[in-house]
Amino acid sequence: MLRYFSFVLTWILGFIFYKRLTFLKKLKTPNNSYKISIIIPARNEEKNIGKLLSLLKNQSYKPYEIIVVDDNSEDNTNGVARSYGVKVIRLKENPPKGWTGKNWALWNGYLESKGYLLLFLDADVEPRENFIEVLISNYEVYKGLISCWPYQRFEKFYEHLNFTFNLISIFSMFALSKKEGAFGPCLLISRLDYEKVGGHKEIKNKIVEDLALAKKCVEKGISVNNFLGRDHVKFRMYQGFLDLFRGFTKNMAKGAFSINFLNFLLIFFYLYGIYGSIFYFRESLFNFFYILFVIQFYIISKNLGDYKFYDAILYPIHFMFFLLLFLYSIFRSFFVKTVIWKGRKIYVD
Repeated sequence: MLRYFSFVLTWILGFIFYKRLTFLKKLKTPNNSYKISIIIPARNEEKNIGKLLSLLKNQSYKPYEIIVVDDNSEDNTNGVARSYGVKVIRLKENPPKGWTGKNWALWNGYLESKGYLLLFLDADVEPRENFIEVLISNYEVYKGLISCWPYQRFEKFYEHLNFTFNLISIFSMFALSKKEGAFGPCLLISRLDYEKVGGHKEIKNKIVEDLALAKKCVEKGISVNNFLGRDHVKFRMYQGFLDLFRGFTKNMAKGAFSINFLNFLLIFFYLYGIYGSIFYFRESLFNFFYILFVIQFYIISKNLGDYKFYDAILYPIHFMFFLLLFLYSIFRSFFVKTVIWKGRKIYVD
């Protein structure tokens, strides 16, 4: 009976998390005087960078400058970016010892920027025409660090396997404890606040750089506010099963052990109930709890990405896949101490 009670509490906790989600929306008509520098790290992004740059050119709120940092790409990222008339910084060597590639690229982009506000965007982000305008309206209200998690866009069936990763990542940022994490695909911060925390130079060796930067902001008394971009920005997270596998491996273990301890316990308890509903499938009450979780995951997933009804029905497969990759990520991060990403071997500190 205690086991079933824990399943019910888990299900309730899931909806508590869900009610805490905050969606990006326009709060006011923003001031048009901000000089915004958009900085885009790009390694082997020729398939994505053109789409992003064309969308940025059509923004209702025009950026002051767009900077693409070509991180020693092995494809035509540099040529595609230059064809859009933006500023391109070409890094022709791998990052110096002690730096991860993305942090090195972002830091070099900052050094060449001149704007008052810095908007860091991943190359696979797909903003709608009013995205920057909406971001600025939220910055004027909240100040500090503003981050946004894009709505997931899928083209291949295997991409649906990111459901559990997506769900847990979002819940951990909106849990019941203090805010201390952020979403890396889209980060907006003033130059003054960025310099106050030391920028990406201060977290140069961190693989999960978005969590690390947000923690530095909290330490310096800079507010952190996170949003889901459902109506304003999308992205296609991984374009290949191997990319998906390596991306999970790179982030999962370090991300899990970087969040606040109370948040970690809440997420752990939530997962305990879900896996309990999977492992105790022979129990007579399994069907009841299975249906409860299917309903919950279907409701939540519609706000996170192009998930289908069968993603909720097949949630045991999603969560078992997540568990296997999480264990592998722990092995790579804490025992092998290296992960592979975008053709590079990254040493895990």
